Amino acid sequence: MIALDDQWAIASSARVAQHGDVLSKPGFDTRDWYETSIPATVLGTLVDRGVYPDPYHGTNLREIPGQGPPAQNFSNHPMPDDSPFGVAWWFRKEFRVPADAGPHLRLQLDGVNYRARVWLNGAVLADLVGAYRVHELDVTDRVVRDGINTIAIEITAPSPCDLALTWVDWNPSPPDKNMGVWRDVWLRWSGPVALRDPFVITKLDGGRARVTIAGDVRNASDRAQTAVIRANLDGRSIATSIELAPREDKPFSIETIVDEPRLWWPRYMGEAALYELAIDVHAGGALSDSARLEVGLREATSELTADGHALYQINGKPLLVRGAGWATDLMLRRQPDRDLAQLEYVKQLGLNTIRFEGALERTDFLAWCDREGILVIAGWCCCDCWEKWDRWSEENHVVGAESLRSQIRRVRRHPSMLSWWYGSDFPPPPRVERSYLAVLAEERWPNPHQSSAANKPTEVTGKSGLKMEGPYEYVPPSYWYEDTIRGGAFGFATEISPGAAVPPIESLARMLPREHLWPIDAVWDFHAGGQEFHTVGRFAAALAARYGEASSADEFAQLAQLVTYEGQRAMFEAYTRNKYRATGVIQWMLNNAWPSMIWHLYDHYLRPGGGFFGTQKACEPLHVQYSYDDRSVVVTNQHARAFGDLTVRVRTLDGEKIARGVAVAADGKTHVMTLPALERDVTFVELRLERAGEIVSTNFYWLPRKPDVIDYDKAYWLHTPTAEHADLSAVRRLPEAQLAARMRRDGGAELTLENTSDQLAFFVQLRAIDAHGDDVLPILWSDNYVSLFPGDVRILRATAVGGGALPEHLAIEARGINLRRMIVLDEAEGPAKILPPDAQRILARTAVDVAYGGCK
Repeated sequence: MIALDDQWAIASSARVAQHGDVLSKPGFDTRDWYETSIPATVLGTLVDRGVYPDPYHGTNLREIPGQGPPAQNFSNHPMPDDSPFGVAWWFRKEFRVPADAGPHLRLQLDGVNYRARVWLNGAVLADLVGAYRVHELDVTDRVVRDGINTIAIEITAPSPCDLALTWVDWNPSPPDKNMGVWRDVWLRWSGPVALRDPFVITKLDGGRARVTIAGDVRNASDRAQTAVIRANLDGRSIATSIELAPREDKPFSIETIVDEPRLWWPRYMGEAALYELAIDVHAGGALSDSARLEVGLREATSELTADGHALYQINGKPLLVRGAGWATDLMLRRQPDRDLAQLEYVKQLGLNTIRFEGALERTDFLAWCDREGILVIAGWCCCDCWEKWDRWSEENHVVGAESLRSQIRRVRRHPSMLSWWYGSDFPPPPRVERSYLAVLAEERWPNPHQSSAANKPTEVTGKSGLKMEGPYEYVPPSYWYEDTIRGGAFGFATEISPGAAVPPIESLARMLPREHLWPIDAVWDFHAGGQEFHTVGRFAAALAARYGEASSADEFAQLAQLVTYEGQRAMFEAYTRNKYRATGVIQWMLNNAWPSMIWHLYDHYLRPGGGFFGTQKACEPLHVQYSYDDRSVVVTNQHARAFGDLTVRVRTLDGEKIARGVAVAADGKTHVMTLPALERDVTFVELRLERAGEIVSTNFYWLPRKPDVIDYDKAYWLHTPTAEHADLSAVRRLPEAQLAARMRRDGGAELTLENTSDQLAFFVQLRAIDAHGDDVLPILWSDNYVSLFPGDVRILRATAVGGGALPEHLAIEARGINLRRMIVLDEAEGPAKILPPDAQRILARTAVDVAYGGCK
């Protein structure tokens, strides 16, 4: 098997007079075409070739011709008549067949969006339809073995009721509607019998695992064949044989018993153990095909609790899902290094699940999740033709079922796959649901499945046990503890969020033109969401009510990190405290498809902000936290083992309380104490959890005397309004604090901060910057946005993702709500320096002469 991903060329059919019979022959002159590599969309290629300026900056995307209506779901609208993407585009490639290729050859296209006619060597090979269908085309008699072969694919964009790959309200849609070859293209070969999509099914029985090794075999020849299938699982060899008629496909299964298996577990529940599985298929006395893969032995199930909520279990143990929704790049570009960095972020955040809504990632992405114990929930996209069942044609019914079949066959081998939600926001009608269920049964899907992500029962399968009641806009931290009807911490919330996530100033300065950086205007809103989410107005209003009006973009961005930190932390902490009355929460979302103001835990430039570190704090596996509803201090434990003899320290500016001998059960929680009523306008509370003299968790809260008053009577799916906001503006009037700091390099960077003043140092943000004053990104911080009482010392670590090294020339910038910016160099270069006053106005890309020369 070889990938045919490189050295493609594309061109608009409006500029190419020839048809596929000519374009799919060797030697055609494509010098005027645009070079690209697969995966590729038309717009992505044109941007890469410089035809259009960076569509991620300012309103450049709006200036590209062919746009749909502003802030609307473009998938539900036709292409404008003058769109350059309203005509077909050609994708063309020449290739040679390797000399060692087997006798039976197949061309496999993993994803074409949306309709395509495939030509090979001057003749039509197939007509394809469906973005999520994997197409395998027999080319044994069509290729030239000792010369050049040419593929030409004529692709048209999806229409309003096609089952395409689409965007909803997370970001604008690209004007080409992602038309193109968006997944890999392969040339595969075998002998007369081909092996397809092997996987394992595990059933646990006491200390044993009953493992079924399964898959499909295909007779590619015109003669009957006897296929002998031999599997080796970690030294256990088993075999079976199957009789195949000419051109017949058949499933196979082989069963074996594994005593005392090394089970695959999600993060914190145990080791994500993997086994090597080797499968060989012989036909006619010779090796015909083979596969080598890693598999995990684990059993995933789900049930409804007594309250009717879906509770997932792994290997019979209950699982609290703590995850976030994934967005791939807006132009669907392959970015393996970026993907790896984001997956490292998922681990750093302490999450155990990623949710795909429509954007179903590649095998290497899922393989990483397998190795790291990160679960995946997948399903179709909402708000487009995938849910407009009353408009489905007969073609849609076929494409819907076969799209599910292709994706189930592709992902069923991965132990990280937890569940498939086949209806997204709404459950499908009986005909569609039955067709989906038939596919899941035929393809032996080994995991749970739900009809939709919402609390909407069906007449076929009943309750889903899931809820999707919002909120998606700002709510105060107390909401997650108080609400008992919508998004509060009960049941399984499939997509909720405390609202917008305005990134740090460095990202704002990169995504917005300088003249639109302040005040908030329509360009900001263009980088919010679509439809109901096309503005950051609610977030900005809540920030002003809670902390006071901002006077600059820099000040607004700094306060925004406060708002998102406390909001994200409270959401995850409330669900963790309330397990297993609360069974799961998916933050909407993890990331963004382009630079955005809403719904992310880190921004498009991979810059972590307040929401990131609030989530990282909340999702510590062994954690101490405060409860906004009853002022309780609680220790939570996600590990599969218990902990005893813990110490909890609660400090305020008025003194300290200590609880010793605290114990917490495996996957448990323990109430430690209840704090007295809050008497200051703002009470600062630090929690510390210690084990054997070491600090294993710290947490810092700023709590109002007068709580938020939430208007639950006016709540609806989008938003639960706040009738009266808490007043936390006193944090902006704190006297100036002073820190002493030093940095030590050891591959990463270790930063020691000491509060040398008699004032609280509040919400200190740390940035690792290189010799040019630019952020070092991506980066992993042990903690950030920290607060220090007078005399406190904190040691923090910054490391590069993937075990790499940080730049040789590195400095740490520190700033806080009541702390002037300071630069910390390596301790060998001297102590930290306070930036001069003019540098305080620098919004982004701190100049070298300021960051270094100006500080000495």
